[in-house]
Amino acid sequence: MQHSQDYVVRFGEIDHAGVMYYPAIFDRIHRSFEDFWLAATGLTYAQILDGDGIGFPLIDIQSTFRQPFRFGEVMRVQTSVLRIGRKSITFQVCLRGADDGEGEPRATCKLVTGVIAMGEFAPTPLPDRYREWLAPYLVEPVAG
Repeated sequence: MQHSQDYVVRFGEIDHAGVMYYPAIFDRIHRSFEDFWLAATGLTYAQILDGDGIGFPLIDIQSTFRQPFRFGEVMRVQTSVLRIGRKSITFQVCLRGADDGEGEPRATCKLVTGVIAMGEFAPTPLPDRYREWLAPYLVEPVAG
């Protein structure tokens, strides 16, 4: 299973070449990451950080860009989980045009996040209920 969210490419996200520039793509990936939590847990990311007192800081990011996005296009960001560790989670994000179908994504990104106790800003084990919420989103990696 994956969380899928559509976003329109805005004028302020394109560069002089007329394509979405990579910092805007990374911002979009993070927005989708936040939206993923509501879909997966029923809690907003703010509720998780402030209410449950756990956070998921980025430890590692790997990305591959194959084809650009242009102003006005609808970008489909698909977020799933590759691995649920004891104190880390590995996410996979595939970016496609909304009309591209399920072929090769235009871009892929692998995010490894830690699991921390927000009060101490120190590593902590992922709570069992989060494991249960994330398990349906486990997938095999997309080549790339």
